[in-house]
Amino acid sequence: MMKHFLILSSIISLSLFSSDKVGRLPVYRIAVEATSSSKEAITIRDFIREKIQSTGRGLVTPTLKESELGVWEFDKEGNPSEKTIISLERLTSTDKLLLVSTEDGQAVISFVDVLHKKVEYRTSLPDSLSKTLVSDFLGFLDKKNIYLALSETGSGSPNAQLRINSLKSTYIAGEPIRFEIESAEDNYVYVVLIPENQKGEPVLLFPNQFQNDNFIRKGDRVTIPDKRISFKASSTPSKDRIRAFASREEWKEFQLRGKKEDSFYRLLPPAVTGTKASIKPMVASNTLTASIEQSPVMEWEYQILSR
Repeated sequence: MMKHFLILSSIISLSLFSSDKVGRLPVYRIAVEATSSSKEAITIRDFIREKIQSTGRGLVTPTLKESELGVWEFDKEGNPSEKTIISLERLTSTDKLLLVSTEDGQAVISFVDVLHKKVEYRTSLPDSLSKTLVSDFLGFLDKKNIYLALSETGSGSPNAQLRINSLKSTYIAGEPIRFEIESAEDNYVYVVLIPENQKGEPVLLFPNQFQNDNFIRKGDRVTIPDKRISFKASSTPSKDRIRAFASREEWKEFQLRGKKEDSFYRLLPPAVTGTKASIKPMVASNTLTASIEQSPVMEWEYQILSR
């Protein structure tokens, strides 16, 4: 049975997080392991563990037991072998698996999504550039953490900061999606599309390249997107989420990616596989993640049906 949504008049009700999620930042549980016994691989592994733990970028899980180590084999597209799938299924208390190895004078880092059984990130550099290798990876992890914050956090508030009008709970593939947002106070407003199952990149719907002023004064109403932009339900059936954040401060730390012809911004770069990451670490990622977590958020889910 299709999930129904509570609608009060024409306003979608808020889906605020309970108090147990307020005041803490979600982080991935990361197992960091060396797949080779070389001194270089062990050194890099220990250094990454320390950096992740000391900077709060993740919760480093205890070293895997011999029975959990298993086999770690992935093809060029990042897909695991059958034996590796069995090994990943044993990691019930781990979100991500970071594998470090050294071979032929190269240091290699592979970052595996345990749930979806897929390599998200893989890059290599000469052993002499291991610090750059680690820095590139931490930059990627910073952006993954921001994605997690956008997807899973938000502080509850007894008084709703935002109101949404004219949003339906179901759309037909290709159908235009447009809604109106109103702020109960003067706020910077950020509206983000979260793809189903977090498999895709988050998309910033507002502000966008045509509506670049996202400061909404009390009582003002803004249509998102405006008539200059086309935002349509995806061509395949799915169940996506849209989250709207109200912030007293502008999130200046956002690193956005978009071409001139794009209407909306991508918040994260695509996963890097087999090449050196060219992404600079986000210096203020912890600040931005905290800002996201502390901002009141409203969330709604809509289902896309096939034609």
